[in-house]
Amino acid sequence: MKKKERVIYSVVGGLLLLTLIIGSSFAWWTSTAEQSGINQITSTCLKVSLNEEKDAIHLEKAYPITDEEAQDLTPFTFKVENTCDTSINYTVNLGISDSSTLKEEYIAVQLNSNTKRILNSLKETTLEKYKKGYELATGILNGKESKQYSLKLWMDEHVTVEDEESMNKTFESKVVVNATLNTLAKVYTEDTLNGADPVLKDNLIPVKINETDGTVTKANIEEKWYDYSKKEWANAVILKDNGTIEEDGTIKEENIESYFVWIPKYKYKIFNMGEYNGLSQDEYQEKSQEIEIEFGIYDTVDNTIECTTPASGENGSCAVDKWMTPSAFTAFGTNGFWVGKFETGYDGVTSATEAMQHNELAAEKVIIKPNVYSWRNITVKNMFDTSYNYQIDLDSHMMKNTEWGAVAYLSHSKYGTCDGDKCVEVRINNNSAFVTGYAATEEPMTGLSAYRDYETPSGLGADGTKTINYKNSKSQVASTTGNYSGIYDMSGGSKEYTMGVIKGTNNTGFTFGSSGFSTSTFPFNNQEENSKYYDVYNYATNNLVFKNRILGDATGELGPFVHYNGNADRNVSSWHFDNAWFMFKNGPWLDRGSIKHNGVEAGIFAFCGEGGGEESNMGFRIVLAP
Repeated sequence: MKKKERVIYSVVGGLLLLTLIIGSSFAWWTSTAEQSGINQITSTCLKVSLNEEKDAIHLEKAYPITDEEAQDLTPFTFKVENTCDTSINYTVNLGISDSSTLKEEYIAVQLNSNTKRILNSLKETTLEKYKKGYELATGILNGKESKQYSLKLWMDEHVTVEDEESMNKTFESKVVVNATLNTLAKVYTEDTLNGADPVLKDNLIPVKINETDGTVTKANIEEKWYDYSKKEWANAVILKDNGTIEEDGTIKEENIESYFVWIPKYKYKIFNMGEYNGLSQDEYQEKSQEIEIEFGIYDTVDNTIECTTPASGENGSCAVDKWMTPSAFTAFGTNGFWVGKFETGYDGVTSATEAMQHNELAAEKVIIKPNVYSWRNITVKNMFDTSYNYQIDLDSHMMKNTEWGAVAYLSHSKYGTCDGDKCVEVRINNNSAFVTGYAATEEPMTGLSAYRDYETPSGLGADGTKTINYKNSKSQVASTTGNYSGIYDMSGGSKEYTMGVIKGTNNTGFTFGSSGFSTSTFPFNNQEENSKYYDVYNYATNNLVFKNRILGDATGELGPFVHYNGNADRNVSSWHFDNAWFMFKNGPWLDRGSIKHNGVEAGIFAFCGEGGGEESNMGFRIVLAP
């Protein structure tokens, strides 16, 4: 039952008043500020107070400064405290007064240790008594809990002394906290995620996975059940019909229908716009690196430090060292998405052969579990229709190429497999029968001449000499985190079709290949409101046009690419030398991860253009966007 919300509105925080100073050649501005004590408004039991712990921001002879210089500024520190027993949702805003005349695009904002933002790039909100407001942070405070904040404001370095709009102006602002009653008694959130915490809805059950044997236990959402700062990603399961939970919270494997892992919304620092010229075998070098990521619920915008995601083959205002929110997080308007922890399986099959004998729409047969046969040999259309109909209330859909990229980049950050300057590639699933959750026993060799074509046993359920069952804790090297909380089968296993297609000749319409789609069915009669379910790429006549990438999809940004002739003609990226062939007219759909033992080609960054039809080694993955 939906409970009625009660809202309180508390005007709190430091007054920032920027006044005129007459200089020898031009006028800049300084600031004075004043406020003391605690501002507090009480509504029945629901009460929020803000305690100032430092004086409000006070700048003398202010002028544009660099980000490095801004770190020496004295911040305004305050604490938002919930003094009641009731859990609340809260938003910290910056209210701009009517008398403020300096443009918000000139003001840099830094809250805590987060990346600097330009004020007008933040989400705009309506605040009573203020001409404009911007959201600084959101979160949940349980009863008697508090959150510490540190706020810095300064004139950004992109403003020049020649800009007359920046002189003889004033800027006034106050911190404003809005709070609403939380309908849940108590919910754990993680500060690192900046509001992008897991969304639990309907039949998604939060779980913790034992790091020793993979045992699943229902999580208590009032306590810590994930910690991305420690590479512990949030997991949830959907139970089978009549599936039960034991009295001690344990969930037996036979009661689980599917596993999902939460990918929080984030922005990343662009590291390469794309070096697309191929290198010779003698010129190659490893160019993989840690990807800088910052979680949060706001979309980046076009300014000096951020950019919005451009379309296929375009750069927009993006450039190296700018921050960008991948389109994987903007299409559905959510705080993140749930990704199938394993490749999709077909319930009830008992062999690898049988797992590729079901090319039909069969949402009721979906299972996403370890130690099951990957569902292969199915057209892209049936993959899409099955995924869409699997959990409609949770907005289930076939994984898009940009969503794969978002997972790959998160895995290649300090929240995934990177530790300092060292980033480990996800270990390959080399099981010869396409069984989910397996891992190769040996660390793959490095360099272009290395191959991962292990002779894998077909026996299941027990460790082999070259492949490890998911339930063996040593299999965790095949996860995106290096532990049980991550996502599996993203390197090797079956190839995985993703929902991304190229346009037709002259960049009109689409090229459907052998996918089973037509103009009238893609998707659902090609209705604009359904465009969130697929990525669109520019038309190309060959599979080396990497400039057609969409920033954030983990393809073209991985250049330069290496042309290598070994046992067969190959093209690999300089990131772990994974397979790299882009989509084109004869291969209009992109697969990811490559195949179970395809030598150096397989990896989380591998990609290749395919026809979209039935392939004995081609599977798919499901995503939820509640």
